[in-house]
Amino acid sequence: MLTKEIQFKNAFQEKATKLNNVKELILHSKSVENVEEDKLHVLKELLNSAVVLEFATIPIYLQAMWTIKDNENEVAKSIRNIFQEEMLHMAMVCNMIVGIGGEPRIYNTENRLKFPSGLPGGVHPELYLYLEGLNDCSLRNFMEIELPEEIAEIYDYETKELVSIGGLCDQDGKIGTTKHIQSHEHNTTIGELYDRINELFQELQPKMDVERQLAGPLSWWVMADAESVSKAIDMIKEQGEGSENVTPASTGMDNLAHFYRFWEVYYQKKIVQEGDKYYFKDPVPRPETHNIARIPEGGYKKEDVSPKVWYLLNSFDEVYTDLVKFLEDAWAINGRGQAALVNAIEVMFKLEQYALPLMQIPIPGKEGLHYGPCFRML
Repeated sequence: MLTKEIQFKNAFQEKATKLNNVKELILHSKSVENVEEDKLHVLKELLNSAVVLEFATIPIYLQAMWTIKDNENEVAKSIRNIFQEEMLHMAMVCNMIVGIGGEPRIYNTENRLKFPSGLPGGVHPELYLYLEGLNDCSLRNFMEIELPEEIAEIYDYETKELVSIGGLCDQDGKIGTTKHIQSHEHNTTIGELYDRINELFQELQPKMDVERQLAGPLSWWVMADAESVSKAIDMIKEQGEGSENVTPASTGMDNLAHFYRFWEVYYQKKIVQEGDKYYFKDPVPRPETHNIARIPEGGYKKEDVSPKVWYLLNSFDEVYTDLVKFLEDAWAINGRGQAALVNAIEVMFKLEQYALPLMQIPIPGKEGLHYGPCFRML
């Protein structure tokens, strides 16, 4: 939980904190002139927007990964690696926040992240995210989240035809047949967010406090100066959201950006490079999964499920809430630092103890569909 209420010195700072739209916040950050204190304040708000955006992907990626019955399957390993990198991105941004005297805000009882949901901050308003299993719809949504500004041309190895990513998934769980026109605006917005953060760090060159920063499995290095911040942002953008012209070759064929890893699973073929062209070639079979239903808005209600199901649902939500609180506590001004981060890692593994049994329980009256966790912050 946050250490104290934010104290505003002026109207500029108050507006910066109350703006919920990322694009508007970026524009607002450019309206300040030469007041360093105001620039530091808005920088903290920009960083908190980045934290929430990174965190928003974690529940939906975990949900899809858990539905894979064999957790040693190559697809499961790939999604697990993406999840770990998203956690790394979030931790790096948290280190940036505490480095300039702030603290991350993830847990909010009045405005907590709920599913189904759009991306936080008004990013990509036409994209709606659901807690659901691994399927064409969830994978297409994941690709859209991680979409770079420019997509490499990739051909089917057998037909030699250029492969399109196709339309967006609609609210009925169907992929649109109309070719989706890529505006890349959401990607540009995330890229602009990270670019503006970097601009302010390079301009202000703040003295970074490393005492509350954490290094370890969730955060590879502390942010000692503006140069290390720039290095971290470059890595975040190259691996995932906000990337500009990332290609399979630019990251290395064995370390693809998140978008291309999800595309491989979606298209069910591995990306290879031959000469100066990329192809979908070797099969990537879709793994066997638990067929869970999309989680309804607000999640399952106690009166609508059996006592066993409610116990698993509620226990999961309690542990998930603990996870978020531990993550905040790890970087809080008067927090427990590394000890809280260890607690967060411990409860992260505990989530599976409730999620996996849930996914094996059929929903009465819905043939072939099973329950899944709701990721509610209590």
